[in-house]
Amino acid sequence: MSSMIVHDIRLEGSTPLNYNYVMRVSAHHSIDMVMATVAMYGAHRPLDVLHIFCHGYEADWDLHNQASTGVEVGGFGLELCKEGLSLRNATKTARWKGRVKRIVIFSCAASATGVGNDGTVADGRRFLGEIALWSGAEVVGSSSTQYFHRVRASYAGNRIVDNTIDFGAWEQPVFSFTPAEPNGRVINPGNYDMASPTRM
Repeated sequence: MSSMIVHDIRLEGSTPLNYNYVMRVSAHHSIDMVMATVAMYGAHRPLDVLHIFCHGYEADWDLHNQASTGVEVGGFGLELCKEGLSLRNATKTARWKGRVKRIVIFSCAASATGVGNDGTVADGRRFLGEIALWSGAEVVGSSSTQYFHRVRASYAGNRIVDNTIDFGAWEQPVFSFTPAEPNGRVINPGNYDMASPTRM
C-alpha cells in the first residue's frame, strides 16, 4: 500500500513517519508545490491514501446575510501552505487525478457548512465535494472541530519520536465524498483513523 502525509507544521507537533512519503510544509511553501509533489509521487504508482494534517479555517460568519453569528463554524478552507486550500482553488487538485485514491483530511471542520453559508465560499461540504470531483479521489473529512494529542511514537529501525501528533478517534460526524457522491454521505469513520495508514 502506498501512503503519503502532507503536514503543515503550523499544526504543532512531530509528523507521524509511518508513511512511504512524508512532506512537511509551512506558510513559506506554495500550494502549487504541494500539488506538483503529490502528483509526482503518485505518477508511477497511485497513492492509496494521502493524509493531510493542518488547521481548518473557522469563523462566525453567515455570508448570505452578511452577519456575524457569534458561533464559529468551519468550512472556510484549510491552512495549507501560503495560499491555503479552499473552494476558491480546489480545482488545483485536478493534478492528482488518477494519482491518489483516497484523501483523508485531518483538520477542524473541513466539511462544515454553517447556517447561511451553503453555496458560498464557506460551504465546506461543497469544498470537499469539489476536491473529489477534480481529483477523482474519495475525500474524507469531518464537520466537527477535531482534537489531537501528542504521543511518543516508535517507527521501523526503533526510532523514537516524541510529541508525535495522534488524532485518535474522530469527532463526528465524518463525511465521505466521491465523484459519484459529491454531496457526501455520513460514514462510520472507524476505517479512516490515522494510527496506521496501512490499515485503510
